[in-house]
Amino acid sequence: MIASDEMLSERDLPASVIFVGGGVISLEFGHVYARAGANVTILEALPQLLPALDKDAVARLQTENERIGISVRTAISVKRIEPADGRLRVVFTHGGEERSIEADRVVNGAGRVANIDALDLATGHIEHANGRVALDNHLRSTSNPLVYVCGDAVPTSPQLSPIATYEGDMVGRNIVEGPTYSPNYASMATSVYTVPPLATVGLTEAVARQKYFAVDVHTNDMQDWFSAKTYAETVAWSKIVVDRTTDRILGAHFVGHAGQELVNLFGLAMRFGLTAGQIRDNVYSYPTFSSDIKHMLGHA
Repeated sequence: MIASDEMLSERDLPASVIFVGGGVISLEFGHVYARAGANVTILEALPQLLPALDKDAVARLQTENERIGISVRTAISVKRIEPADGRLRVVFTHGGEERSIEADRVVNGAGRVANIDALDLATGHIEHANGRVALDNHLRSTSNPLVYVCGDAVPTSPQLSPIATYEGDMVGRNIVEGPTYSPNYASMATSVYTVPPLATVGLTEAVARQKYFAVDVHTNDMQDWFSAKTYAETVAWSKIVVDRTTDRILGAHFVGHAGQELVNLFGLAMRFGLTAGQIRDNVYSYPTFSSDIKHMLGHA
């Protein structure tokens, strides 16, 4: 039984791997193992892999998982992991029934917790729970304003290195200039580096419909588009969510089609208030994936 740190040091390819947890680490490393020839199974407690992401985008990625042979089981509860003749057996329940599968490796992909236990935070009167520190809007401890926090111990942001860098820069400025700056995560793009990747920025369709009275959702299966055929993409999909009243971008989601690059354009538009019409009517170099943006937004 290993975690992602040990995966990076493995010298031999196991014949079979079980990931406990269906988050980013399990998906990314699952694709590495599967494409190298291992038999991969992912077990997730919730009904959906990557539960914070748009369900339609995850469904497209799930189809690709199945295409390359990754088995995914959701809405399960792992009960125990036990030795089984030199291998490991994972016992879990699904639909009220107890089941089990065996593999050469079991990987903890259920998420990481910031390593703050050795910092003796109680002595500093710093409120914390589950590896996260209670903070105000300026990344200061709510119980001890002399302490600032950035990175994985921040409770309101994803545990990602570029976000930690962004927070660290802000903490430095707040220490020097006083508590002036507050983070804004709304337009920060992220990607899940499967093959192909899933990229996302802003609100999912479900959250956008909950928060806004009227939204326009532009969904495209781009696999038959010229650009997708040129690169023989096995999946090329996009969903752009727009506020119908202001024409502002609320969210953008991609699977394949260089989405890990395109998503940054939509993040930039969200940050600086560019409308869907302005993005659509821009002239892009051709032939590129970016030149497809006008079609993604419903312009021929």
